[in-house]
Order: sequence, then C-alpha cells, then structure tokens
Amino acid sequence: MVNSSPTTSSESNTSKSSEHNIMASTLADNKAIVEQFLEGIDNHDLSVFDEYLSDDHTTGIYRSGTGEGIEGREGMKDLWQEYWEAFPDLAGESTELIAEDDRVAIFRKETGTHEGTWRGIEPTGNEITFEYAGYVVVNDGQVVHSHFLGNILDLVRQLGVEPPIPR
Repeated sequence: MVNSSPTTSSESNTSKSSEHNIMASTLADNKAIVEQFLEGIDNHDLSVFDEYLSDDHTTGIYRSGTGEGIEGREGMKDLWQEYWEAFPDLAGESTELIAEDDRVAIFRKETGTHEGTWRGIEPTGNEITFEYAGYVVVNDGQVVHSHFLGNILDLVRQLGVEPPIPR
C-alpha cells in the first residue's frame, strides 16, 4: 500500500532537524572520546589504549628513523611508553580538535624534559616542544584508526643532534 499523504514542510524540517541533532551529538561524542583518550595519554596511563582503541586498531604511524610501522594497540602502547621513559614529564595540549563525520582531527603540542635515552640519544636535560597533527577514526565509541605526522627533525635538533642532510 502506498502512502499518498504529502509530507508537509514542517514534517520535512523536523526530520532534517532530528538528523542534524543526531549528527551534532555523534560529532560531540566522538570529540569527547578523543579528549578522554588524550587526557589519559597526558596522565601517562597505558590503560587508555585498552579502553579507547579497538581490538583491530590500525595506524598510519611509523617509528622515526626506522620506517617501522606501529601496529595495533600494543604498538601504540610501546610508542608512548618510549616517549614517557625519555621525557618523564611529557605533557600535551590540544591546540585544536575538529570533528567531521567519523573523524576527529587533532593538533597537539607536547612539552617535556629529555631525561632518558631516546632513539640512542643520551639524556641531555633539554626542554623540548614537539608539535604534531593527525586524525583518528571513531566507530562505536572506539578509535579504530589513527594517523599522525610530526616534525621529528625539529625534536632531534632540540636534543642537540644535527642529522646529516645529503647535498
């Protein structure tokens, strides 16, 4: 049976408004999930990786200097543990979070003091500032993919190392 009653303008507007509210809620939810995850990282809490990263989490992140891809939840834990050991006071600040569909773009600045060996560089006591940007994909309340790019060359230079640059 076909419904022959026409849709009124107010019904159409109500439907669009509901869709907009659901989308706005999802965007806000995704952003909140990412904020909570980053707060856990700022607190050096490894449990946030189990809580917020999906079992099949993928990355587009590579370990600088090796080209080795960071794989899954355990790879992300290892990466952050490496930073926390070298920079025990490492603290981050989100300069911007932008939610769109299932993605949240992240712009961050980390600061810390080099007090442990990092990538073969002995502790210098230097204070560092490291900026990076990327995005995560959120599905059903968990981060299923993350991709970040940062200026590792600048970080290495802040540690007093000037890498050779081919001419």
